[in-house]
Amino acid sequence: MASANKFHSCPRVPMLLVLFFLVINITPSSSQDTQQLIDHICRQMEEYGFCSQTFKENLKSPNSDIVALTQITIERATDNATKTHDFIRQLLDNTTDIAFKNALTACEHGYLVVMESFDSAAVAFFQKDYDSVETAERVTPRAEASCEDSLSTPPNTQNPLNDRNRQMRILIAMALVSVHELIQA
Repeated sequence: MASANKFHSCPRVPMLLVLFFLVINITPSSSQDTQQLIDHICRQMEEYGFCSQTFKENLKSPNSDIVALTQITIERATDNATKTHDFIRQLLDNTTDIAFKNALTACEHGYLVVMESFDSAAVAFFQKDYDSVETAERVTPRAEASCEDSLSTPPNTQNPLNDRNRQMRILIAMALVSVHELIQA
């Protein structure tokens, strides 16, 4: 008789399995959530492709949340600002044109502000002080723009930082949008 009771419970097992798989398939995966976050941030950028590629190349997990995406923006912006600052220093060492040297000096100062701001943002981020992250990042658009302005002011005709400034501008925007989303979460 015990075996008869065993068979009566068997129809429930397939039904529970069907329900379990339905729930799994209906619930969006975390990676879909990650892609939705990336899309939400990147659709606000001047260049969706650069933004999306930056996130995808730097994801530590396919199930990254807004905290992980914000960390990517801080890391990438810090790295870009540091490399650009170093590049500006090299250009300064190798130019004799006074107007160009003055423009590069303005860029050097602007990128120093960007580097220091993202360094401060990184410290605040790891302390989970997201309001301070946003405050530190808020000054970076103007600092980066000062470089662009100085290089586009006559008599300057050369702009070896055009692509680097474009990337920095997008990384700054990504950082500001992602930290804002993090604070709102």
